[in-house]
Amino acid sequence: MGLLDANVPQMVSSSSSFADQAGLMRSTIAQADASAQQAQATHQGDSAVAFQVAHTRFVEAAGKINTLLDVAGANIHEGAGTYTAQDAAGASDIASAGGALPA
Repeated sequence: MGLLDANVPQMVSSSSSFADQAGLMRSTIAQADASAQQAQATHQGDSAVAFQVAHTRFVEAAGKINTLLDVAGANIHEGAGTYTAQDAAGASDIASAGGALPA
């Protein structure tokens, strides 16, 4: 056994699961945004201004969250793919080296 015992199928599964959870988070953010837009009509005067400022901050934060979800998802997917490819290349190298040994 090597120094690193990686569960490659779990890494690939985690990448898919993260994408599902990120989609759920994006959906929740979109629902909250839609609710806020509907609620904005009920505010007047200073309340409307304060609500608009808060909603603008929410939209900015939602954009940052979506960007971070994209980065995290890409990193998880890339990590699993890179590990799988490197593991396959290592196995091939070992098989080639083993075949080159005299019997």
